[in-house]
Amino acid sequence: MWGLAAAAIAGPELAAVFRAGDWPTISSTVGHLADAHAWVRLIVVAVIVLLGYYAIPQLNALPPVTDRAVTPGGRTTRYGELVRAGGLGGYLVLAAAALIAAAVFAGAARHVHPGTYSGAYVLYGAVALLWVVVPSLLAYFWSRDVPFPTLFRTVAYLELRIPAAAAIVLTGLVILLLHLAFYPWPRMP
Repeated sequence: MWGLAAAAIAGPELAAVFRAGDWPTISSTVGHLADAHAWVRLIVVAVIVLLGYYAIPQLNALPPVTDRAVTPGGRTTRYGELVRAGGLGGYLVLAAAALIAAAVFAGAARHVHPGTYSGAYVLYGAVALLWVVVPSLLAYFWSRDVPFPTLFRTVAYLELRIPAAAAIVLTGLVILLLHLAFYPWPRMP
């Protein structure tokens, strides 16, 4: 499931690197928001720092968390012993279909209004909403676990197969932090 999210982000990033299309990357979209609202840059830096903070314990191992209830997928819930994982297989189909619809909308918006960021907001917003926000809300308030783990848990599983995965992810987070905090670094105008 995280592969779909990675493809939605990597596609525009690779198109920008190879100058294969005029598509806003997630970095340029965040930069556009930060130019319009200076506080966005602070929010982005805070989110990346929190990601690193919460990623480190999960990347070292899959520790039991005793001070809070956690679903099998790694999401915090208020009712740990009552978590229901079944019945949400349709969520995968819904999320994938919504991501495809968002990508089509983003492409159409860019074609109709070149230079606009509305399609990028929809595409990257859909990834954030369907892969992070909705699964977290379902777990916390309704004790429902979607059938895919959190990104941290996914990376921890990947690290079991590729031991350097955690170091690569944390290095990427630091580079991303610098890139977005000082956007457009490393490419200066």
